Amino acid sequence: MDNTDKFTGKAKIYKTARPSYAQAFIDYLSRDRHLGPGSVVADIGSGTGILTRQLLDLGAQVYAVEPNAEMRAIAEEDLAAWSGFISVDGSASQTSLPDKSVDMVFAAQAFHWFDPQAFKQECRRILRPDGEVFLVWNQRELSSPVNRENEAVFREYCPNFKGYSGGKAERPDDIAAFFPGGFETRRFGHPLLYDREGFLSRACSASYALTGTSPRYQDFIAALNALFSRHAKKGMLVLPNQTEAFIGRVSAL
Repeated sequence: MDNTDKFTGKAKIYKTARPSYAQAFIDYLSRDRHLGPGSVVADIGSGTGILTRQLLDLGAQVYAVEPNAEMRAIAEEDLAAWSGFISVDGSASQTSLPDKSVDMVFAAQAFHWFDPQAFKQECRRILRPDGEVFLVWNQRELSSPVNRENEAVFREYCPNFKGYSGGKAERPDDIAAFFPGGFETRRFGHPLLYDREGFLSRACSASYALTGTSPRYQDFIAALNALFSRHAKKGMLVLPNQTEAFIGRVSAL
């Protein structure tokens, strides 16, 4: 399956179940990176527009580049009222944006789906001089027992599970290789709070999650329900999580 199609059929649950990014990260972009009115940025692999909305709220003009038609349509419906929102049918390697047109490039919960070298070349083309790339994830804290148990459920039932965020934690060299001149890392605490329905929806929104057509789907859901019952307090479950941002330039050395 092409990466573009991995979320086909999951766009609606993705919209409702996926969290936004830590407000402390958004504040950092505004305060320390001066992202705001007058800024022009690209959100590559923008999906249903979760990070796009937060960037628009800062006053930026945002090119939301998304190849999946279902995901893009939801963003277009939800974000039509923002004057700075520009929806683009494009990919990480072929955004169709003009040369030297953006101040910053963001890839939120998306870089692990890209061809890194092709994406790097496209960033070099569309970024203005000294522009930076922000690779962003909501990353579960793997030291947490509930996250380890959740991971075990995915490994048991989901053959396509490679680790949270596409196995990013197992491939740290991918990020280092992407930034030829080095990069900085910023982490912002962002615990995620779910009721039972929200927790199940979040699990099922993953590209690797089983669907109702799978013969093991009911067992998968039962295992998730059991995990929720073990760890929830007063009907709510906290998943320790942080928003991580890897920031650097991709200009040729």
